[in-house]
Amino acid sequence: MTAGIDLKHALVALDQSQASEVMVECLSKFEQFGTHKFTLFTSVSVPYPGGLSSGSEEQYREQMREYEKRLEPLNIDIETDIQFKVNGYVPSEILNAAKEHNTDYIIIANRGHNKFRELLLGSTVTELLQRCELPVYLINLSVTDEEALDQRKLYCVKSCADSLKRILHPTDFSPTANRAFEQLCELAPEKTEQISLLHVQASGRKGVDDPEQLEKFDAEDHEKLTEYKKRLEKLTDAEIIISINYGSPTAKILAEAEERSSTMIMLGSQGRGYVEDLFIGGVSLNVIRQSKIPVLTIPANRYPEDK
Repeated sequence: MTAGIDLKHALVALDQSQASEVMVECLSKFEQFGTHKFTLFTSVSVPYPGGLSSGSEEQYREQMREYEKRLEPLNIDIETDIQFKVNGYVPSEILNAAKEHNTDYIIIANRGHNKFRELLLGSTVTELLQRCELPVYLINLSVTDEEALDQRKLYCVKSCADSLKRILHPTDFSPTANRAFEQLCELAPEKTEQISLLHVQASGRKGVDDPEQLEKFDAEDHEKLTEYKKRLEKLTDAEIIISINYGSPTAKILAEAEERSSTMIMLGSQGRGYVEDLFIGGVSLNVIRQSKIPVLTIPANRYPEDK
């Protein structure tokens, strides 16, 4: 197995909406991941050349300076970047910025306004996760329920400060899922109270409807989970729980997260060349869309020869 990925430098994708305000407030909590540098990034799509006034550009820059000023007391390394592109496509600009600034992972909001709503719907998030070679941490936001729309505010559903307390790690034992497990081993030792290791016998798996074959699957997969548990027990004093469930992977993952009061889901994300993996396609995307807690996705290894 490969080593985990350092999470020292994060690209924080901001759209300068209320969602961004919440995200900036959360950044002090990422010290637990070993993060000591943030690049605050905003991509502004301009409809046509000259389609944004100099005054509007300055408003964007002033807001970014305000974010930077608010983070100064944290004594962490902050840099900022705003890109104004004609018909700029936000997911591509985020990926380009992450590469340009040599960041280790990306932090984005799971709900929000303006470009973030576009970013996390339909094929856009699929493209982001599919093309991204970096881990992605999704802050789950929701909206208060005041009757007046102008009084409603976004808030963090589950505090980012608690991310490492109770981790749920779903696995299908694929190379991508194994890479996520390695990241779990890097993050868990000092800060975690409970780790839940879950494997779902998906209803579409060949042979799962045969009781004899299913019993064999269960025995093999329980042995794998037990090996994971033994390895984690050498690294952490956290309670390690192993579970095998049956049915829809998305539904079972979300149900397990609720039952265990998990504070973060860590799973392998989709990547080109791994189309047979359980989390490719609908599962990781549906978990991200429906999760009430933060999700940390770990990408497929694009260079398997380096394993």
